[in-house]
Amino acid sequence: MDKKTIDLIETAISRRKPLRKITNALRLVNGLGDALPGLVIEQYGDRCVIHLFDTQWIARKEALAEFIADRLGARYLIIKERLDPQALKSEQINATVYIDQVASRVVVRENGLHFGVDLNDGLNSGLFLDMRRNRKIVAGLTKGLRVLNCFAYTCSFGVYARTSGASSVVNVDISRKSLDRGRENYELNRLDCAEGEFVRADALTYMKLGLKKGNRFGCVILDPPSFARHGGKIFSVKKDFAVLIDTAMKILEPGGVLLAATNFSGLPHQALEEMVVAGGRERVKSIKQLGQDTDFRGSGRMPESYLAALLVTTR
Repeated sequence: MDKKTIDLIETAISRRKPLRKITNALRLVNGLGDALPGLVIEQYGDRCVIHLFDTQWIARKEALAEFIADRLGARYLIIKERLDPQALKSEQINATVYIDQVASRVVVRENGLHFGVDLNDGLNSGLFLDMRRNRKIVAGLTKGLRVLNCFAYTCSFGVYARTSGASSVVNVDISRKSLDRGRENYELNRLDCAEGEFVRADALTYMKLGLKKGNRFGCVILDPPSFARHGGKIFSVKKDFAVLIDTAMKILEPGGVLLAATNFSGLPHQALEEMVVAGGRERVKSIKQLGQDTDFRGSGRMPESYLAALLVTTR
């Protein structure tokens, strides 16, 4: 690999040094934000993932793997070719394991908590690094509240909320596998699983049923996938997020908190805010824009590093 590329990667790694005080799972290179368009490098303890979003990096895969192995002492390394940033299925990418001295699964630390990740489990590892700061912000507002964590995935928001003093948490996800991994994350953090804390269901259906029963929550978290298929139905953030937000605002208690977030680059902050205002109407007290954590330099300048997130409080 040429010296300029090596220097840019070294500079990017050095920039992330302060984050190592709170986590060992971080994005070391964020493409264009680190002057390395199309290249993303993530570290999870002694495991690493390289994501390639541009054909220019394909010929340099071997050199990248060798450099990362030497520089970071990686004992597991997988390279994922993601030339289509909108690819949603694992079969749409070419993944190659270059180092497998240890298993692809590992437990990482973040803000004093622990989460299990698997670097060779499709597109995502099990922990969205760009939401690290937002997990802490939202958790800090949940003490004494009933929390509804929709599209819970592996329940990291649920773990944060429970350890921050939430009175109860309901993690809702359509995937049994994700909820099972969520239970594992609870166990890693020595949290007891209360009855009804993990619900396998469609988030919108669950909220509508809750409204009929008179259930209300002090905090609702909405961080859905950009696109999803289940039971012959297709979910799209652009098409369906407004209905989700409208329903979430109705199920919130007075003085409640809503986190609405999406990684879909086709939905700008302004459009998301308009959905919140339309859904909340006179109930919206304040709206605060949130972003990705500091290792996501250049956020919003590329599809592979985008987040629109709003923290909403109600009257």
